[in-house]
Amino acid sequence: MMRGGTHQPRLAVGLIRFSTAEQCNSGLGLEAQQASIRSFVASQGWTLVAEYPDIASGKDDRRPGFQAALARCRQLGAVLVAARLDRITRRAHTLSQLLEDGVSIRAAAMPNADDLMLRI
Repeated sequence: MMRGGTHQPRLAVGLIRFSTAEQCNSGLGLEAQQASIRSFVASQGWTLVAEYPDIASGKDDRRPGFQAALARCRQLGAVLVAARLDRITRRAHTLSQLLEDGVSIRAAAMPNADDLMLRI
């Protein structure tokens, strides 16, 4: 993970989450989230190294995809990218802890993603 300088992270890990079959078929579905993440990563000139799906509530931090994505981000110093912040977690404490741990997070659907450079 890069700190300080003007260099942008070059690797990204995508996290896709939906909690119901209805979401899977809606605008929050797998394909829509994948497209949003892939488009955002490409627009930044980064390399998407992995995508991890979860079909579970965002209140559960033990989700296998979430844990695998975090492990990969930490291993590579990659940015965790999701279509929206609520796809990562629904718990403010979890988000705060990730930031304190130095995990870089981006929400692809936010038009001013640079304003959301949630890094410490």
